[in-house]
Amino acid sequence: TTSGRIVRAGLILLPVGTIVLGAASFGIWWYKKQTVEDRSHAYASALRREMTVPAVDRYAGILKEVLQLPDVERLPSVASFLESSMSSENMGYEPKRDRFVANGVEVANVEVELTGRQRPREVRLLLAPYGDRARVGAEAHALAGLMALAHAMTGEREEVTVRFAAVPMGVADQSGHSGLERLVAGMNERGERLMQVSVLGGASEAWMTEIGLAFRAAQTGAVVRGLPATGDTTSTLAAMSAL
Repeated sequence: TTSGRIVRAGLILLPVGTIVLGAASFGIWWYKKQTVEDRSHAYASALRREMTVPAVDRYAGILKEVLQLPDVERLPSVASFLESSMSSENMGYEPKRDRFVANGVEVANVEVELTGRQRPREVRLLLAPYGDRARVGAEAHALAGLMALAHAMTGEREEVTVRFAAVPMGVADQSGHSGLERLVAGMNERGERLMQVSVLGGASEAWMTEIGLAFRAAQTGAVVRGLPATGDTTSTLAAMSAL
């Protein structure tokens, strides 16, 4: 009958219509996603700045002062300075500040990243550990170099994720997990794979061993390399430019 043919036609066309609507919905979502990403990329790119001597000098000068503050202030102040300086208004990033309490003082890991376009879960990490009072100059230049390089790369689109992280060493949360262990745990939770970590500032042999163990470099094949300390702006710029 005519009504039967109409019903059968409807049953045949219904799945087709569902597929078409699904494809159209996905297309609209993808277009909006790409539009938002393009706008974010354009905004971040506009904030990009080349690495310069005045910029590194300014960062290093401030950080040297901060790293010599009393213990109750210096580590929290470093994290605050990094977070505010690398924010979306200043450098175009959205800093992640992982806060935890160590010995009654709130400290934090600070991370910013350029999310990979092709393989976002593969990570190339630039790490600046800090917290050794005997190495204030080297740590200040390492952190300043990290900031300058991040600013120079703002808005770039890499195949893998490039992450910049500053981690206080020698402190642990109330569960006994160090800042470094918390950094690694966050990566594991996101299902990320560390490809390479460049440790800035001429970290001590003990710190390099701790870093290698935390990232399980021997088991995962991640390349962990320590870069020599830089004590002046010229050598800091040269070291960052080589990365």
